[in-house]
Amino acid sequence: MSIPSPFLQDHLVELSRYFCLWVDDWDRFVIVREVTLPPGFNRRSTDVLIELPEDYPMSPPGVAGSRIYVDAGLEFKGRIPAEYRECSSPTYGTPGFGPWAWICYEHIHWNPVRDNLVRFVEMLRADLTQPPTIQEP
Repeated sequence: MSIPSPFLQDHLVELSRYFCLWVDDWDRFVIVREVTLPPGFNRRSTDVLIELPEDYPMSPPGVAGSRIYVDAGLEFKGRIPAEYRECSSPTYGTPGFGPWAWICYEHIHWNPVRDNLVRFVEMLRADLTQPPTIQEP
């Protein structure tokens, strides 16, 4: 287990100014409660579970070994967002507050000097504005 970055602690304090948070004892996960979704979703808000990379903020959340989870069952204008994956069973290693679905990121624009968790949540919200969708299976 690595020692948490002082940046992470500062970023969590800043994020807590805007959202109710739950952070696990080892700073591996943060759940951001009731993030408002853009218009068009079948819900007004979702909880967001962020798996924090060990080298945060050098690596952004949601890329490579870490994932971003949202509440299961989200639809945009009656369709499933293309980068959204339902978890068919509890996901290994995540807190059991699900059910969760994960948002698939291969790359995000991230500057470890400038960006923080508040900015990340806003990036996620921006990505969910008019997302590409797929037909239901």
